[in-house]
Amino acid sequence: MHRGLSVTVTSVLRLALATAVVSASVVLVGGSAVWKMERDRPGTTFRTWGDGVWWALTTMTTVGYGDHVPETTSGRVIAAMIMVMGVAVLGAVAAVVALIFAAAVARREEGILEAEGRTLEARLEARLGALDARLARIEEHLQRRIPDDDTRGR
Repeated sequence: MHRGLSVTVTSVLRLALATAVVSASVVLVGGSAVWKMERDRPGTTFRTWGDGVWWALTTMTTVGYGDHVPETTSGRVIAAMIMVMGVAVLGAVAAVVALIFAAAVARREEGILEAEGRTLEARLEARLGALDARLARIEEHLQRRIPDDDTRGR
C-alpha cells in the first residue's frame, strides 16, 4: 500500500472511531441524565431509560421528532449540550468525508504530475541527445578543417 494512502486510511479510521465513541458517549450519558432529571416530573414523556436514550439520539442527529421534550432547566441545559455536540459530530463526519475525497484527489493529482514529469524528462533527454549528436558532428567537422588550416599557414 502506498505510504500516503496508509496514513490517510489510519487517520480516517482514528477520526471515525473517535467520532463513534464521542457520539455513543453523548447519547448514553446525555440520555441517561435527561431521563434522571425528567422521569419523576408529572406528565413526562421520559418514562423509561430507553426514552431518554432515544431522545438523545434524535436530538444529537438533529432529527428531533419532538416526541420527548425536556421541561426542567437542567434537562434543557443537557439538551443544549447534546445539540452542540450533535453539530460538532456532524462537522467531524463532514471533515472525515472531506479528508477522504481530498486525499483521493491529491493522490490522483500527484500521479498526473509524476507522469507529466516523466514525459518532460524524456523529452528533455531526447532533445539533449539530439544536441549532443549535433555538437559531435560540429566538433568532427572542426577537427577535419583545423589540419587543413594549419598546413596552409606554414
